Amino acid sequence: MMHLHCSVQLMYLYMVISTLHNNIFIHLLFRGVLAVYGIIIGYMLGRKLDYADDKVYAISQIDGYKNLCAGLSVGLACVASGYGMGNYLSQLNKSEYYFVRKGKADATENASKKMDFVTFVLCLIYLEAIGLYGLIVALFLVG
Repeated sequence: MMHLHCSVQLMYLYMVISTLHNNIFIHLLFRGVLAVYGIIIGYMLGRKLDYADDKVYAISQIDGYKNLCAGLSVGLACVASGYGMGNYLSQLNKSEYYFVRKGKADATENASKKMDFVTFVLCLIYLEAIGLYGLIVALFLVG
């Protein structure tokens, strides 16, 4: 009985993977770029710290608040961008949209729920811009 259950699960997994296209994993690239924004600001903030003679970090209170605001601006902007991407993809999955290449729908699929790949990528780029704006604000604060 256990073998039957495992084989059914493997067939289901194969069916799900075979229906997915490579386009589904594009949003992972965008989310990876959001993570790089945090690494950039972390590196720049770490580079600004100076050692004093007694091996203690020397930083003024104003610079400390600027660094805090820079980290919060890039962090919260990237969280908002990631949340927007997740919400957008969730709405697409609930509405059962599918990608159409060159604007032609298959005969078996509903033509009213087709979506062009370019439109999908442009929406993700605009959502990515929220994180980029947070990075730009953080760079002004750090600079």
